[in-house]
Amino acid sequence: MRKMSSINLIKSSIRSSQGNLDETIQAIKSSEITISSKEIPSLEEMINVPYFLFEEKVQENKEDIFEAMKCIVSDVISELNELDRRETALIIGTSQVDLNTRDSIKRTIYEKELYPSLCIKRSIDSYAKDISNEFGLNDYTMTIATACTSSANAVLEASKLINAGIFKYVVIVGVEVFSTVMSSGFSSMKLLSCNSQKPFDNSRNGLVLGEAIASILLGKDDSLWSLEGGFSNCDSATITSVSASGDEFAKVMKNCLKIAGVKPQDITALKTHATSTYTNDIAEVNAIRQVFDENIIFTAFKPYVGHTLGACGVLELAILMGSVDDGFIPKTINHVDSIYKSYVPLLEHKECSSGTFMLNYFGFGGNNTSLIIKKEES
Repeated sequence: MRKMSSINLIKSSIRSSQGNLDETIQAIKSSEITISSKEIPSLEEMINVPYFLFEEKVQENKEDIFEAMKCIVSDVISELNELDRRETALIIGTSQVDLNTRDSIKRTIYEKELYPSLCIKRSIDSYAKDISNEFGLNDYTMTIATACTSSANAVLEASKLINAGIFKYVVIVGVEVFSTVMSSGFSSMKLLSCNSQKPFDNSRNGLVLGEAIASILLGKDDSLWSLEGGFSNCDSATITSVSASGDEFAKVMKNCLKIAGVKPQDITALKTHATSTYTNDIAEVNAIRQVFDENIIFTAFKPYVGHTLGACGVLELAILMGSVDDGFIPKTINHVDSIYKSYVPLLEHKECSSGTFMLNYFGFGGNNTSLIIKKEES
């Protein structure tokens, strides 16, 4: 496999349940995490579940989502001049592609009064065009919807466009806001926790969903952070999961290392996907055992911000970069009893200001992605 040319990670901005990037890093650093709850419809009744929600509510409508996305994009392109913006593409990663379809399902199933379906195109992709026009970006936009890997795959697509010389910069936006249809779907599959996420713990009982809008600017301008490589494929045992052996995950991680030209022992730390669901955590830790020895430092971010689905690629990338910039690798909270005693996630914050890092994103449908990023010593 040919090594990917390094692309630099220039600037990022997020809005999570804990606030902006600085606020989120400080919440992680202090372990003072804010978590809310949400009432959602289950198969037979309304249930109340923990949920990582924005402090300032973003409604499930075009106007609110568009304004929130616009603020995040504005942050990362603020230093680009008019000419640079014309050479900047926009890619969105989300699991909430077509809001019109989602609204029709919601009204049909959950509301007493029935409404006719609207034949109006209302999708996240239309937001991309609107944002591009608003900021004078290139007309080229793309929306990627590959479940939990959506915005991680957008990072890979952006790197290809820049390396091919098609664009000078690419802005990637990961978007996920509360959705009645999405949350009730996870509930029906018995995947939601009744209390908290417990990554790689024997007492784990499911995931907690979260809202997030995150963006990152990629290009070749000078930056301490670079994207060294990545690999994505589609390989699953079932529609919703991989085999417990972790073979599918291990294959992605090994190919990612090969493309980046990095050996397992060169990885400073691994950011896991860690959904805290029964099969995914077993598969991921088994994959880690196939690729790394017992000395690997690995951690999980979802107990801090929730599982933000299509947004988690960019969100967790920005959180890792922000944490290392602040001088530490975050510990894994809510972990007590490891699946494997010889592979225990990081339980105390670890001092770190540079290094090479792998990030895992493993989604529904067997779409699995790993990225490797690097920060040079300043």
